[in-house]
Amino acid sequence: MSALFDLSLDDVRGLIPVPSATDDKYSRGVVGLAVGSDDYPGAAVLASEAAVRAGAGMVRLIAPERAAHLVLSRRPEVVALPGRIDSLVVGSGMPQGSSAEVTARIALCDLPDHAPRVIDAGALADSPHIQGPRILTPHAGEMRQVAEALQLPGETPSAWAEALAAHWGVVVVLKGHRPEVYTPSGLAHRMPPGTPWLASAGTGDVLAGLLGAMCAMRRLDTWSVDDLALTAAAGVLVHHEAAARVSRHSGAGRMGPLPALDLAAEVSPVVAALLAEVPDED
Repeated sequence: MSALFDLSLDDVRGLIPVPSATDDKYSRGVVGLAVGSDDYPGAAVLASEAAVRAGAGMVRLIAPERAAHLVLSRRPEVVALPGRIDSLVVGSGMPQGSSAEVTARIALCDLPDHAPRVIDAGALADSPHIQGPRILTPHAGEMRQVAEALQLPGETPSAWAEALAAHWGVVVVLKGHRPEVYTPSGLAHRMPPGTPWLASAGTGDVLAGLLGAMCAMRRLDTWSVDDLALTAAAGVLVHHEAAARVSRHSGAGRMGPLPALDLAAEVSPVVAALLAEVPDED
């Protein structure tokens, strides 16, 4: 894949299918969220909110009781029971050193081998033990920690992300002001800058839930690294556009503070603008 610079929302229009009259909650895509912890239960709320707002047919939550209670008190449509899923988000809101918990939660998931895994935060170090197509979502600090543990070549987060994608055969979304998406063959997409107000707690949890939902809704029979990279890039674009809208609103026309829960709420209209219209049938 050649690098695509300044990828825009127009470039990914139609990536997510429009629901048809024959769809049900399962055919719309089921995303599993193995996220949140007793220390960080809010991550489960934010990831769940984003996944629901993105349009997944069902959101399954695999989380501790405290986190599940918070999610269900806000989003009763979320199913807090394991079952069949079409994509998995794991690690958001889980502290480092959660390997045993990561393994236990994944074991509860009925996830096909070909389905995407979005690996975030506390699960990043466990990526080699998680089988299937994978999107990793480190920020610069997490990227440094992984690079030091693996002794990856390079001196910058970008160099480490490129090396990590090749080392583990995964797609890496290096989060930051101008995110970059790497495949094992190198840089795939460098995204336009986002608002600096995105640098706040919880916005990464929103992105993880959004990416998981978008993967679930695509429901591809096979996932190439190019498919994963484009879906990841599309998720970042949706995330950035939603952030810009919320920031302008909170700042009364100027860029202002960006609450993560408000960011998740703004995902719906941005995703709707991406949907390709279904042609009329004779």
